[in-house]
Amino acid sequence: MTITYKDYDYGVLSRNIQSLIDEYYFPNKPYSKRRIKIVLQAIKPRIQEKILDIGCGVGTFAFHCAKQGARTFGIDYSPESIKTANKLCEQFGVSQNTSFLIANGMKLPFKDAYFDKIIAADFIEHITHNEKDMLLQEIYRALKPEGLIIIFTPNAIREKIGELYWKIRNILFRNKIPVSNLHYGLINKSDFANICAKNNFRLKLCYKDITRPFLANIPLLRRSLALNLLFTLKK
Repeated sequence: MTITYKDYDYGVLSRNIQSLIDEYYFPNKPYSKRRIKIVLQAIKPRIQEKILDIGCGVGTFAFHCAKQGARTFGIDYSPESIKTANKLCEQFGVSQNTSFLIANGMKLPFKDAYFDKIIAADFIEHITHNEKDMLLQEIYRALKPEGLIIIFTPNAIREKIGELYWKIRNILFRNKIPVSNLHYGLINKSDFANICAKNNFRLKLCYKDITRPFLANIPLLRRSLALNLLFTLKK
């Protein structure tokens, strides 16, 4: 099955606008609040910093960074996502600090050394490993010296365990196995570290879990059980 921008367009069009606001702009569920808090604490947006949100979806982190005074940009290859991001940022009064473009992360439409910081949250699991390499090349070009990148992504080991769990439930209880074709680019620490080193980035990993935070704090077990990985890269 080939994944295209239409799959993400459908994801936006299949939801009402209030549900998107409740999840991404003014979250009312604990896991959504934790996701946004984790990334914002890592990126630390400051007034007048130029921050890029790659794979921005409906503009989540461009919006939240703009609220803190940063000049933010969001790119996504889903036209419906970009349309919604523009609409919501205008609705909530930050459109003067936000710009959204339909664009490909592997070919950023920005000049060299333009951004202070870059975010890619829940994005790299949707691209191949070769595309990750191309992405980091482009990020390196567009990032200022000593610039910061925050990458938030699902834990590949945890997702594999989850797949096994549902297969067992299917055998024992005939439960339907949840299927998603979108996470075809899951990656582990060592493989991603190799890609980062190839592109001259220093990498630091923190384990996180937006659903059960304590799982990210258990030594030895967090590598397998934590739901999310937070990569910090410096140029």
